[in-house]
Amino acid sequence: MDSLTKKVKGMIALPNEEEWFEFKQDWYEPAGIGEYISSLSNTAAMLGKDCAYLIWGVTNEEHKVVGTALDYHRDVKNEQLEHYLARQIIPDIAFSFQELQLEGKRLVVLMIPAANQVPTAFNGSRYFRIGSSKVNLNKYPERESRLFDILRNGFPTIERMEADEQELTFRKLFLYYEGRDTVQRNAAAEADEGRFL
Repeated sequence: MDSLTKKVKGMIALPNEEEWFEFKQDWYEPAGIGEYISSLSNTAAMLGKDCAYLIWGVTNEEHKVVGTALDYHRDVKNEQLEHYLARQIIPDIAFSFQELQLEGKRLVVLMIPAANQVPTAFNGSRYFRIGSSKVNLNKYPERESRLFDILRNGFPTIERMEADEQELTFRKLFLYYEGRDTVQRNAAAEADEGRFL
């Protein structure tokens, strides 16, 4: 639970919501929650994140911790909310509700795994986030195509990208190592620029 608290604090510290997490206070709309699960799951996959989050108890604008009275165990037409959501989320992504205390206030965190192999749909529709807006993915075919490509081939990394040219240089090697937080000697870069003898 400590790592989840740390993650939530990190999200609260950001100046704006990002596409892979959403803050709410006491908002409760079962179908809307299902659409958020779909949109956040698909967006997390597109961004190379393992998980996305829907967090109750934090204000949307100021990111102020206010706590929530959300009862995620309540029924939706004689069906528990979690079952209602799981029944309509295709494929099953094993989302989970967690509770934590922050600044003495109760937060509810819906942890949403990133889509894997195929986009996540709710009630037969696939959703996605553009900025802070939740949209139907089929209205954005280019983004849908990119998401399918990522789900089939993996998130683009330097190892997976095909080289546009075969003239590899030390500079490109350094960019690769910088992306992995590895420091190399400057002599190799100088050799690439013809200054090393």
